[in-house]
Amino acid sequence: MNKDKDLTRGNPFNLIFSFAVSMMMGNVFQQLYTTVDSIIIGKKIGSLELASIGETDWLIFLVNGFLIGLIQGFSVILGRKFGEKDERAFDIYYKKARLLCFVISILFAAVLLSVSGLLLQIIGTKAEAFDFAITYVNVIFAGIPFLVFYQFFAAVLRSRGNSRIHLMAMTISSICNILLDLLFICVMKMGIAGAALGTVLSEALVMVICGYHVFDARRSAKAEIASGNGISAGEDNDADNSDKLRHSEMSHTSNLAIVRELMTIGLPMALQSVITAIGGLIVIRCVNRYDITFFTGYMIAGKVYALLEIAASSYGMVVVAYVSQNYGAGKLDRIRSGVRISLAMGVVTALLCSFIMIAFGKAAMSLFMDAATASEDIFRYGQDYLLVLGIFYPLLYMLYIMRASLQGLGNTVVPMISSFGQVIMRVLCALVLTSFIGCSGIYYGEISAWILADLIIIVTYFREIRQVKECTVD
Repeated sequence: MNKDKDLTRGNPFNLIFSFAVSMMMGNVFQQLYTTVDSIIIGKKIGSLELASIGETDWLIFLVNGFLIGLIQGFSVILGRKFGEKDERAFDIYYKKARLLCFVISILFAAVLLSVSGLLLQIIGTKAEAFDFAITYVNVIFAGIPFLVFYQFFAAVLRSRGNSRIHLMAMTISSICNILLDLLFICVMKMGIAGAALGTVLSEALVMVICGYHVFDARRSAKAEIASGNGISAGEDNDADNSDKLRHSEMSHTSNLAIVRELMTIGLPMALQSVITAIGGLIVIRCVNRYDITFFTGYMIAGKVYALLEIAASSYGMVVVAYVSQNYGAGKLDRIRSGVRISLAMGVVTALLCSFIMIAFGKAAMSLFMDAATASEDIFRYGQDYLLVLGIFYPLLYMLYIMRASLQGLGNTVVPMISSFGQVIMRVLCALVLTSFIGCSGIYYGEISAWILADLIIIVTYFREIRQVKECTVD
């Protein structure tokens, strides 16, 4: 059954809210992959193993961020074609994007498996954590093809306004992941390798579920085109024949141009994540200068931060789909009203997350380790970090939403530049500010990064909207 949703029609608030709720729920289950791993490892194996996974977080984010950013860029173009009601063009771009995903996933898995040890040395992984860390990343890297195609199929569904399948798939997969963790870690005593294997197999399950529904959606779209009810509905036969000829020529003669267009939008979004990850890796090297107590508190507080960031990333995914569809349909007023509505939702959500961070930070950290045996200093460092983040958290939600708005409009370069600015602020604070106020300077690097990126993105958004309006008038 086709569950595609046209985001160019209907009440923007209702559309964005329902889409966002589905995405949040799906992403909550997705985050359970790593959260359940962390809880079980922290409780059943030990805090060192948990900290070892923390050592790999930014490295995995660098790899996954590049791949997911690239795929998100592909979905911008697919969303635009869906908004234009151009199913034939959508099919052509989809096939080229799918081929790119296949080639890239195989290359990444092969290269990363061969250099994983070197990468862990470069980021300064602690000696006592190295063996655990390399075991974890090698299993994760081997599963990259599953990650890529699960993300690709989910992005294709989102570009067509379909978030329900992703939610269903993530629910099933998360249950599977919990059961596999219990089996591999608690029963089969596979340790960190078992946690990573459970994550990879769960991603494979999501890939299969989302892939099936993409296939079903494409089959339905092709049936509509064949029956004359696709993009040419309501047109005369001459116009329809002309349109078919144009797309036939496109599919045969413009392969390189299509790939270039996909990479032009996707690559800056991929590099944006790489730049952010590089900054994070530099900060981790700075964190490694301090003792294991600070490191563990910082990493576990980061787990809480990641959970509460889910809603922000969900809003971003929704806004990309909403803006790209309406941009393809030429509906500028809907874009502006949708962005305003998303910002209001985002700020309210961020304030709720701030309250949780500040009021329940220690309780949230206790999910990941045994409070009875853990050092009180670990909680103190983690609570200090969460307090600083909580005070300024709405800035992060604004960043996700405004950045996604620009990306939906096809501007992926400025978000990449803003990410570079974020890196500069994080690194400066980690290297310089810590000399004056100690380890807490690392916390303020995160806030400074949000402020600078928000300024860059917001100014560019209003300029971009003004230019689109002028072009529309002309």
